[in-house]
Amino acid sequence: IFFGNEGADGFVSETREVPAAGSFEEQVKLVIGELVKGPRDSKKISAIPPGTELIQVFWVEDTQTLLLDFNGAFTANHPGGSTGEYYTISNVVKTVSANFPQTARIQFLIEGSTVESIAGHYSIDKPIDVKKWR
Repeated sequence: IFFGNEGADGFVSETREVPAAGSFEEQVKLVIGELVKGPRDSKKISAIPPGTELIQVFWVEDTQTLLLDFNGAFTANHPGGSTGEYYTISNVVKTVSANFPQTARIQFLIEGSTVESIAGHYSIDKPIDVKKWR
């Protein structure tokens, strides 16, 4: 699971153990659930807004696209700023790519719908290419 580092100029990982049972979607939900809980180490920074919950996960095999449907807190409680938004997206993208390498694209949804952005700086209305994300 990836979080921002203390200086907010890079990323650090934190290892968690989750059960390897259930469907692919259930495993993704468990891993993202750990990301949403935040870091255990106080020197790591979570960029996931408070109150965020992952409602549902969808996997589209033909396009290797993972759809992550978050509740409204993901956007409503976001503090804003381009750096904060970058870290929010990156925490999710890096965590997914490290744990589910078969994922080529991630589509963010809010309450079942696409949105233009989380806080006005990065476009998330189309799937994000995991390999091209900076």
